[in-house]
Amino acid sequence: MWGFSSLTRPTIKDVASMAGVSVMTASRALNNQPYVSAEAARRVQAAVEALGFHRNAFARGLPSAQSFIVLMLIGQGAPDLPGQFQRHAVERCRHLGRHLIVDRAPRDGDAVAYVEGLIDRLRPEGVLLWRPLADDPGVLAMLAARSIAFVRIDADPALSGGMVSIDHAEAVTTLVDSLGGGRAVALVHSESDTWLAKQRREAVLAAAGAAAGAATGNVRLCPAPSGDFGAGLEWGRRLAAEDETPALIIADRDELALGLLAAIKAQPAGRRPTLVCLEDTGSVRLVAPEVVRLIQPLEAMAHAALDMCIQHNPTAPVRFQSTFARSNGTGDASG
Repeated sequence: MWGFSSLTRPTIKDVASMAGVSVMTASRALNNQPYVSAEAARRVQAAVEALGFHRNAFARGLPSAQSFIVLMLIGQGAPDLPGQFQRHAVERCRHLGRHLIVDRAPRDGDAVAYVEGLIDRLRPEGVLLWRPLADDPGVLAMLAARSIAFVRIDADPALSGGMVSIDHAEAVTTLVDSLGGGRAVALVHSESDTWLAKQRREAVLAAAGAAAGAATGNVRLCPAPSGDFGAGLEWGRRLAAEDETPALIIADRDELALGLLAAIKAQPAGRRPTLVCLEDTGSVRLVAPEVVRLIQPLEAMAHAALDMCIQHNPTAPVRFQSTFARSNGTGDASG
């Protein structure tokens, strides 16, 4: 005879045993999944009622349709920005009763197959995508076909799916207007062909040209294929050696900014330009407090992205206001 004391709660194994089915079949029946006969579903429901079975959050996360997992996929580049975002996402997941699992996109190989394999193993409620997967049409099409809620972070707004981002073009325009003042601007940039890299270059050209009341003659694009410290150092020395050093130098990567700073520091204080980095990383915050950084509201972005994922309601792109600030040398921002 089946019976439980007040201190013992029936489990899904008890339900399966009483119904005469496997645990997987019982789980499928409880979650209205396919491949369960009508008779088996009837026996499982009768066992649930007889035993007074109630699923808890952990039990639901085992073989059920709802895993209570959110998957975040980051790229192969510097992990600083996604790492800061992740801390806020973990806190939000705890509040929402979810678990965050983070994985890294493969450097080579079939990204679609890799992500689909993760989906099959983890069965997440939703997926947060960072570049490059956030801009991969194949990955986005696969997730949509499988009805997986996904939100892209700082990605191309022309592609499908929910998105949480700052307006990078507006941020660069505000920066040039406030610091450029119509003077010469140099953008030292990696030669990436991603949507974000292109948008930043176009925004600098447009903003600096408008500030100068001319086309784009006031802007100098300085390509740095390697995008590393050495390339930044070389460009810094070249720009500093010119008769008129640009009043504002913008770097799109932290390593370039650090190399530029090393070259600029060798110049007399009166000739040093304002240096801006479009990445907010620990190396720049702690090592180079002189550098103005682009700061994103990552806590608000993480909360919005998770709410969109869990509610399965990817709306129109959600954009947040960014700021620019210097560090006080301890990693904290100052105006």
